[in-house]
Amino acid sequence: MNNIEEIKPKVKSTLRLFRLRDTIQLNSSGQSAEIADPTGSIGYLLDAMDGNTSVAELQFKVQQKYPTITGDDVVLAIQQMDSYGFLENALFQNGSLLSEYELNRWERNINFFGSFADLQTNKYQLQAELKNARVALLGLGGLGSHLLYDLVAVGIQHIRAVDFDTIVLSNLNRQILYTEADLGRAKTEMAAERILAFNPHLDLEILSMRLGSVEDVLKVIDGCEYVLCVADRPKMELINWVNEACVRQGAILLNGGLDVQRGVYYTMIPGQTGCVACWREQVLQHDALSNELIEERQRLQIGGENAAFVPLVTLVDGLMLSELIRLVTHIAPPVAAGRLMEIRFAAMEMRQAETWERLAQCPVCSGVTARFGTVL
Repeated sequence: MNNIEEIKPKVKSTLRLFRLRDTIQLNSSGQSAEIADPTGSIGYLLDAMDGNTSVAELQFKVQQKYPTITGDDVVLAIQQMDSYGFLENALFQNGSLLSEYELNRWERNINFFGSFADLQTNKYQLQAELKNARVALLGLGGLGSHLLYDLVAVGIQHIRAVDFDTIVLSNLNRQILYTEADLGRAKTEMAAERILAFNPHLDLEILSMRLGSVEDVLKVIDGCEYVLCVADRPKMELINWVNEACVRQGAILLNGGLDVQRGVYYTMIPGQTGCVACWREQVLQHDALSNELIEERQRLQIGGENAAFVPLVTLVDGLMLSELIRLVTHIAPPVAAGRLMEIRFAAMEMRQAETWERLAQCPVCSGVTARFGTVL
């Protein structure tokens, strides 16, 4: 929408406005702004921006009451308020983006997206982008069971998930899809039953299979733009298969997991960030000891005893899902692109643990271009 005079600005419903003496106090999302308003003209303009009045009409109304204020002054004030995130455009409507059912189901999401909207951004379109995203989920264990529920809750409608395991009692400290009545049954069977009960309107495909090669991963992620990998077996080979498959598919990879007292995740964007092979090569070049440990662990196929604590599971779930939403809607840049982020239970502070660059001679990702548009 290029002609600003036709826009119908509206003060966001999530914005709290207070008048104190000769100032206006605005508060939203824990942030505050103070605007000096000795003449009352700013307050008058804010009251007039009700979503029913175009910018051209606002110019006329303000000038009628405050003759010394020019039309350009009004436009400048509106643009400044928009840059601070105070306004949305009432001309943006849902149209055919979402059904009545979807508007009701994701009403709170849409209100959240409204806090990121501006005079050029349609909050309904942001929810529609989630609806239309195509996501593959590898693993339906601790992280996977949380992610599947939350992907559906937030409005992702096209999901293909894969697992091969059965439910055992020790799963139930964190794997929220399952109950004691499900012990011994396939995770894929119970996941499909529970999620379709939660939302029967999904395009959901859940595959029962063990991933054993790049080709297996390619079959699962075919047609998907985003891949969430939270599977962990076989420990050393799996991420190499997933990385190569995502590069070949052009799909964005979000990988996450638990390491006893810490949760970790990272994002790989083919054609824009370095891939896992780039990362491994840079470890080889700069940290010989770590590389030797990786090689020895891979040779012996050893790993520590499983430890998984649900508070860390839910934290990593939330971080990965937030990263996915950033990537799909572009309301904010990705946090973990090309870097390993970690959160430790003792500190509960997120920090960058490692970072890596894209290598021009990488045998996996060199020459690859971004398939789904530039993200960074």
